[in-house]
Amino acid sequence: MTLTELKQLFELFRNNRQHVANALQSIEEDLVTFEQLIEREYFAEEDKFYSSEEYVRLYDGEVCHRDSACWCEGMEEYFDEGEEFVKVYEGRSECYYSLRYVQNRGEYSFYDGAYYDDYAMDRHGLVYIEDLSEIGSQDDCYYHEDRGWYSYPDNSECYTRGYHNGSYQSVRFDKKSKYKIGYEIEKEDTDILESIEIDEFEDKTDYKWRKEKDGSLDESMGYELISPSFEFNIDKIFEHIESNNILLDHINAKYSTSCGGHIHLSENGVRGEELFDKVKGYTPLFYALYHGRVNKNYCKGKNNSDLKNENEKYQAIKIHHDRIEFRIISAVPNVTTLKWRSKLLMMILQHPTDDVMKAYYNVDTKFTKLLSQVYSDDKLSALKDRFITYTEQFENLTINK
Repeated sequence: MTLTELKQLFELFRNNRQHVANALQSIEEDLVTFEQLIEREYFAEEDKFYSSEEYVRLYDGEVCHRDSACWCEGMEEYFDEGEEFVKVYEGRSECYYSLRYVQNRGEYSFYDGAYYDDYAMDRHGLVYIEDLSEIGSQDDCYYHEDRGWYSYPDNSECYTRGYHNGSYQSVRFDKKSKYKIGYEIEKEDTDILESIEIDEFEDKTDYKWRKEKDGSLDESMGYELISPSFEFNIDKIFEHIESNNILLDHINAKYSTSCGGHIHLSENGVRGEELFDKVKGYTPLFYALYHGRVNKNYCKGKNNSDLKNENEKYQAIKIHHDRIEFRIISAVPNVTTLKWRSKLLMMILQHPTDDVMKAYYNVDTKFTKLLSQVYSDDKLSALKDRFITYTEQFENLTINK
């Protein structure tokens, strides 16, 4: 700090020595620059001065770096990155508000992970299910002319909730992992479906897990088990699962070819599109692993560019605003398979790449030990061949073994 600059600070703060001292301390702590102070591109909080380009005031009055803050359009306030934001459909618009704003307004209805106002519900074909006090798709319901309301066509409500009824829960452990993972496990097993009523199921799983009906499954025996969003710590996730016999029974239950096993993956402070870009080199690996589903309409295989730009609901990897969803993954036979798939995703996060060539090299070297746990030498060789085939088919690239 030169003498001239010091004089400028005294002029700026009208010879208030304490303000000058605070300004010098703020510059020392890299909270603001001298130039920003002179240009008045700052704001004061207690005894500190902050760059208005790099810092913002949060809803609760705290100061936060702009990169770690999220803007709520509804409240016109910033929140820290730990605030839960949700998708909201208003009329023809799609936006993101803080959950507390949505809940305080009390004028939105929840369905399939998003909130809707009345006009948006009508546009998306959603209706109110009178007897369950929940929202559902008009295509999945019956309209009772004599009563003037909708209901579901079956009587299994005592064993499941409605499709995507309720908000997603979360489980944090030691907050050491920056990643989160969540599971959707579809099953068709009458004995397990009817082994426990839904109220007791929720009670015995600490109200963290959801058990819902799904229109793609046989209504007499099908259910979708939805996990909380877990901090991605494999040991602790499966300690949680394996210590609960109700969860074990439901995950190890019977399944059919109609069932899937979607997995959601997210990284703190990273948009879904950014996370996809980090790991998209492994897209052919998922096609190779679950090749029987590549051409299915509900998880259609595409090249990485189309996955990102088209981003349809029913594609192999769906990109959400805050996470990516691997829809290509097939039914979960048991807890052991679920744990193995979790280890595979962890390995991908440990070796991220957007380059399919580099991804193939990793699969051919670093991933061999893990893959060998479920694939014989011949099947592992066939898996790698499918990786090469799908790379050429979707990315128009040739991998030489």
